Amino acid sequence: MSHIRTFLRANYTFCAYKRFLIDKNLRLTCFISKLQGQSQCKRNFNTSSLWRNKESRKSGNIADILVKESSLETLVDPTGAGIDMTGKLDRILVANIMRQFQQREEVCKAATSEGLLEPFYSKAMDRFVEFVMDNIDRLPAQLHVIIYDITKAEGKGKSIDDLYPYFIDFAKKIYPQFEFQKDLQLICDLTQPANWYAEARRMKRKMIFHCGPTNSGKTYHALKAFMAAKSGVYCGPLRLLAVEVFNKCLENNVPCDLITGEERRHHFGPDRPAAHVSCTVEMTSTTTEYDVAVIDEIQMLRDMERGGAWTRVLLGLCAREIHLCGEEAAVNLVKRIVNTTGDTLEVRKYERLNRLRFDNNPLMSLKEVTAGDCIVCFSKRTIYKVCIELEKLGHNVAVIYGSLPPATKLAQAQKFNDPKDPCKVLVATDAIGMGINLKIKRIIFLEIQKLTRDENGDLNYSFIPTHQAKQIAGRAGRFGSGENVGLVTAHTEKKMIELKEIIQQDLEDIQAAGLLPTVEQLEQFYFYLPNFSMRDILGIFQYMSTVNSDMYFLCGLENFKELATLIDHIDLPLRVRYQFCLAPVSVKSPFLSTLFTKFARSYSNGTPIDCKWLLLQTDYPWILPKTIKSLAKLEEVHEIMDMYLWLSFRFEEIFCDRESVRGVQKQLEEVIEEGVEKLGVLLAQGTNNPPAKGKGKIIAAKKSIRRAKGK
Repeated sequence: MSHIRTFLRANYTFCAYKRFLIDKNLRLTCFISKLQGQSQCKRNFNTSSLWRNKESRKSGNIADILVKESSLETLVDPTGAGIDMTGKLDRILVANIMRQFQQREEVCKAATSEGLLEPFYSKAMDRFVEFVMDNIDRLPAQLHVIIYDITKAEGKGKSIDDLYPYFIDFAKKIYPQFEFQKDLQLICDLTQPANWYAEARRMKRKMIFHCGPTNSGKTYHALKAFMAAKSGVYCGPLRLLAVEVFNKCLENNVPCDLITGEERRHHFGPDRPAAHVSCTVEMTSTTTEYDVAVIDEIQMLRDMERGGAWTRVLLGLCAREIHLCGEEAAVNLVKRIVNTTGDTLEVRKYERLNRLRFDNNPLMSLKEVTAGDCIVCFSKRTIYKVCIELEKLGHNVAVIYGSLPPATKLAQAQKFNDPKDPCKVLVATDAIGMGINLKIKRIIFLEIQKLTRDENGDLNYSFIPTHQAKQIAGRAGRFGSGENVGLVTAHTEKKMIELKEIIQQDLEDIQAAGLLPTVEQLEQFYFYLPNFSMRDILGIFQYMSTVNSDMYFLCGLENFKELATLIDHIDLPLRVRYQFCLAPVSVKSPFLSTLFTKFARSYSNGTPIDCKWLLLQTDYPWILPKTIKSLAKLEEVHEIMDMYLWLSFRFEEIFCDRESVRGVQKQLEEVIEEGVEKLGVLLAQGTNNPPAKGKGKIIAAKKSIRRAKGK
């Protein structure tokens, strides 16, 4: 027995390390450096395969992203070789030793110096103690002998610190990111994002910032320069705006292409791009050169989810002249960013083209609603309640909210704007804030609080921010609508006072712009952490990333993470997985989430999806909605088709029936539009009555499929 233990002491540095600990005159810094040196020694404490911690998806805590449980099984010695060497360990003595080790400040400081910070240190220590106590008869021989020696010394002196090399090695096994910490920190160094775009840095770019409130003509002046240029690109926040600019170009005899996530329209054909292109921000190319570019709603770079798309085009667009349109609150931030890119910046300020004032009479009852009013609320439920009351009062109502298809939103806007149409009242959410031209006389805030998610992910009601309140209020009395003054009011006098306080506040300067990790950065992370899920890699990336916080922040990517979790079990290449997670899918809907997962599985299996298969998943043939519930279901079906079209431009070999799906989607839009037109009837019927079939629409949809397929 003794010769085996002598062999271990002679061949492993951690045994010699005990002699160092006895020297009480050594300083803590030397102690830490020795610990670090000893932790680098080679030990047979490896794991052949690491499995992801499934529970981390539930908690969302970065410290819970670790590997377990089968990986820990590979760390134990089922043969009990340690027991053969020394005999069994005393559980009570071992528990006392582990408790003392857990409480030693020197161990914490040494681990911290190696990069094992809180909350990881505490989690790793708890897991290490748990591992030792749960496997006390199956510990690796070397660890078993060390603990035995410590128990014989009754835990006195600093011999307890002999456990440190095993602890730090264990921590790196359950948190592999610390094994390669320096390499990973280099990958997620986001302090100089301007350097990511070499082509743009080689150009001499001039930026012109058109800033002002809603309805000040700033976008009008930018678009004039865009259409007058030899080549140009318009980058908008919404598909509706991209389509609007596309149509304006055609009206002014400017050949233009349209590129959005779900749609492509080529003026000369797909093989011959036009000199001008109108697109959504996310679809903008940063490699094509243009004479003039327009980035609309530049203040969106502060958005926690989408802000990175605006930062990307601001830094990376290859255009000699770039026109930025947005709030004055973004000017100082843009100035600071431009200083890092070497570009020039000119600021042009605009005033509102007609007056906007508060209506001193708050709306005390819906009976006071008049023609030209727009009632703003922040939930579908409230919209439905208001609509049914207005219908009872004899009003013909138009409705606009976020989940309506873009074509339906436009149809409702046209209905409200048409002086010959009996519809004179609009009920809407904050979806009217941008992208739709409306002839509104008076904006009425029925609500001034909305449900938002805080930093911890909890939902709470909070007052709408000043910039959003001003943008919505600014829709009243739009220039060219025939109204010289736009009126703003609220429901009840108390809300009116609160609304005035919100709107009269000065806009706070935007402090930082969002950044998004690139697929190349995530690929490098995946190389070091191949057994982690996309969600966990994003979590580790966010935790380890460094940004210049004076100008930038890392976007939250919550929807991206949720989609990554849905397809975590499906075998996909990382770049494909990344693309799927960018798809326009609402994870709040079980129906959409299920179809998203089926799409990913079909790609993994190499199984093409055609229009016929898609319709089988959507309760086709559809019926005219007779309840709010059935209308909402059709809206989800429309989103499914949007998702299919979006994927078809990225994975055409699998999503191969684009034109058929587009044709059927247009017929679905007609069905939804008719349902919205009869919203009052739907509300009156509730959700219990069975809907009647709309045979005319069904036949039209079937004909559309045949036409699209050329039958």
